[in-house]
Amino acid sequence: MLSHIALVSLTRDVSLAQLAPVSAAIQKQVSRDFGPLWNVDATVDAFDRLEDVPVGYWHVLLQDELPNGAAGLHKRDDDKQPFALVGLTNNWTVFMSHEVLEMLVDPQGTLTRAGNSLKPGQGRVEYLIEVCDPCQSSKFAYSVNSVLVSDFYTPHYFDPVKSGGVRYSYSGQVRGPREVLDGGYLSWFDPQSRHLFQLQVDGSKSTTVDRGEIPFDTNSLRAFSDQVSAERREAVMSGGSRAGLLLNAAVDFRKSSRIGRSKPTAVDEAQTAHADNLRAQIERITSTR
Repeated sequence: MLSHIALVSLTRDVSLAQLAPVSAAIQKQVSRDFGPLWNVDATVDAFDRLEDVPVGYWHVLLQDELPNGAAGLHKRDDDKQPFALVGLTNNWTVFMSHEVLEMLVDPQGTLTRAGNSLKPGQGRVEYLIEVCDPCQSSKFAYSVNSVLVSDFYTPHYFDPVKSGGVRYSYSGQVRGPREVLDGGYLSWFDPQSRHLFQLQVDGSKSTTVDRGEIPFDTNSLRAFSDQVSAERREAVMSGGSRAGLLLNAAVDFRKSSRIGRSKPTAVDEAQTAHADNLRAQIERITSTR
């Protein structure tokens, strides 16, 4: 099935003209590199405003700052459709690519792969399918059209044993099943304890962390993983987040842009209603900081 991804900048620091080449690079990455390996297909387009996005598109939104200094968050809107937020950092294009790729493989944030735990004595667990997290650091990113995009692991990443001649990540920097690179992490769910565990790697140091029990009312496994992993993404961001959330400015721009417009059509009204609803959800998310 062909998916449709909309990239929208909600920050004045990144214009549509600046977002467009990033969209083109991620589109090329999806069509040339990612899609053939993961059997997905998508269009990736940049839009000036939320109101311009056609109904049925999944949103990836760039804004000045996210809660807890996160670089990216996976969410579902009130209609259970996926969307993602990306914070404006010095390497935001890598994390925008990151969010697009993970959204395409697992739109609802619920897919897992069973396997033996990396934690000794734990037995069989369910690994979260987060294709960029183990190699998320920008130092492992690669260039498409002179735009840095995220490396990602391939479907062979969860093979039970290592095999010669097998590609475990697109760049080849991940060299075996369930390997985690510097600055990355791998998450899994232990069905016996209902706890989320993560293997974190910092340089030559590997640490297994118990992230606690997953609440029954959590949005998704991946949403919980994002919530408890903000410091992992912050640690690999170059320069950190810019200050100042600009949602109010985006609303003001939307109102002013309507001046002199013709009478809205039913499609316009549907897109505007969806934009208003999504903007309200983003405000709820960011108000929890």
